Amino acid sequence: MAQVLVKLYTTLRLRLKKDQLWTEGKTAADCVRRVIEEGGPEVAKVLLDDDGVVRNEFILALDSEILDRRNLKKVKLKEGNVLHIFPPISGG
Repeated sequence: MAQVLVKLYTTLRLRLKKDQLWTEGKTAADCVRRVIEEGGPEVAKVLLDDDGVVRNEFILALDSEILDRRNLKKVKLKEGNVLHIFPPISGG
């Protein structure tokens, strides 16, 4: 398993009270699952839709590559990857 840094922004940062989380995993789905384990049911409610898929509003990027939220189980991780979970975009 690869050691991966998950970077959290606004919504998730506030709920988990941290801006990053080191975790291990084989796939990007493993990292998302770890974030949910760390944050509990409230984070799961914010991050996942009714089908258990990352909500469409969130953007996930592995290093600099945008990921398809429906295929996270297929995204293999390498040691030192950085997974960014960007929140829904809003403006004023």
